[in-house]
Amino acid sequence: MRCLSPLPCRSSLARFWRLAPLALALTVVGWLAPADAEASGAAISVEDDSGRRVTLAQPAERIIALAPHLVELSYAVGAGGQLVGAIDGSDYPPAARQLDRVGSYRGIPLELIVAKQPDLVLVWGSGTPASLIEQLERLDIPVYRSEPRKLEQIADDLRDIGRLTGHSDAGEQAASDFEQALEGTSQQLSPAPRVFYQLGQSPLTTLAGGQIVTQVIRHCGGVPLFDDAPVLVPQIGWESLVEAQPEVILAAGNDDRWQAFWTSHDELPAVRDGALYTLDPDAISRPAPRMIQAVRQVCRALADTIR
Repeated sequence: MRCLSPLPCRSSLARFWRLAPLALALTVVGWLAPADAEASGAAISVEDDSGRRVTLAQPAERIIALAPHLVELSYAVGAGGQLVGAIDGSDYPPAARQLDRVGSYRGIPLELIVAKQPDLVLVWGSGTPASLIEQLERLDIPVYRSEPRKLEQIADDLRDIGRLTGHSDAGEQAASDFEQALEGTSQQLSPAPRVFYQLGQSPLTTLAGGQIVTQVIRHCGGVPLFDDAPVLVPQIGWESLVEAQPEVILAAGNDDRWQAFWTSHDELPAVRDGALYTLDPDAISRPAPRMIQAVRQVCRALADTIR
């Protein structure tokens, strides 16, 4: 650039020499500082709950969540605005009710998902049809499988989804908040009450040890009955239940009507002592931050039995 006046040029040169050391220092710091994957555009890679690695070239901008708990996890890390589709039943937070639906438990049409042009699909490992997941992967649509079987894995999922969506800090904060709340609820009871979790009433079913609900019961100091069953949802015979002598019976429900089934069965300690407790169905069934509410419910219920 030509210098048309000596005075401005000398002033510019003076400013250059004054600022040169600072510019050099900042350049050196930039060379030495570790690169942030999200800021630098480097690939983002996490391992999902199935042990598979999910890698994105950049944070996902168009996300579909195929389970209500995945919608909640997305909002919890600040990625709710990136959701372009969700499954029926996704009703929390309230803003989730406005999301476009791409299917229900009756079926999830592949074409509805593809039409949304997602760059990430969050699926429920055991709840989303395996055939649909395979189709998505054949189309090179990244899939993250969520299947928390332990309470601590909820925090892991928060961190993973935070990273994949460009909200690492928010994901870390949400995970840390959940872990701290979890730590504050852990309790040991002596003697540990025997707990039956009623999943279904006719036939009578429960959840075995591989399910997160049994982890909640253990976390709260109880002994989950039938947690050694070879299937995740075992059907329980009446004689087996009487022999197990549950001291607490838990069930999810919007009201206490389910308890009427038990009133005539005072051969069970839980019925004789009135230790039947209704849990918030969403909190206990969705492995998301609100599960801490169910944990508190269960811990209070079990603590009541030994007072």
